[in-house]
Amino acid sequence: MGSRMAAIVIMLMMTAATALAQNVHVGQLFSRFGHARGCKMVEMHDTELKGYSLSVYKSLTYGRRQQNEVNSRLMSDRKHAKKIREVVDDGRIVSGYYMMPPVAAGCNRYILFSNTGDGSGAVIYIEGRLSPDDIMKICYGK
Repeated sequence: MGSRMAAIVIMLMMTAATALAQNVHVGQLFSRFGHARGCKMVEMHDTELKGYSLSVYKSLTYGRRQQNEVNSRLMSDRKHAKKIREVVDDGRIVSGYYMMPPVAAGCNRYILFSNTGDGSGAVIYIEGRLSPDDIMKICYGK
């Protein structure tokens, strides 16, 4: 009975985490392109990255065919971001992160992204008790 209850709790937590990721527009990219040809998706729950505890980690690498939809969803999420950090090269946003409204007290959400010149790129969605400084340390080791 105890293992059955634990399995139910884990399933509910994963469902809740997936539902929260869907509240951001890029969340739909993972379900749409996660298994598409030319894309690669990684999804982890309750994991650790460079010493930081994460509730949710999802990453997607994509190709030229997905570029327009990815950029459109990023711009939609940008409108709701609490904090915006972007790198602009030749008038084009090439990378950055958006801090989204938290899902719960202290549990922040981030969308990180990068675009290459050939139309491919990556999108990462993170939930956890991380500050913007923590995100910078994870990404750039600063």
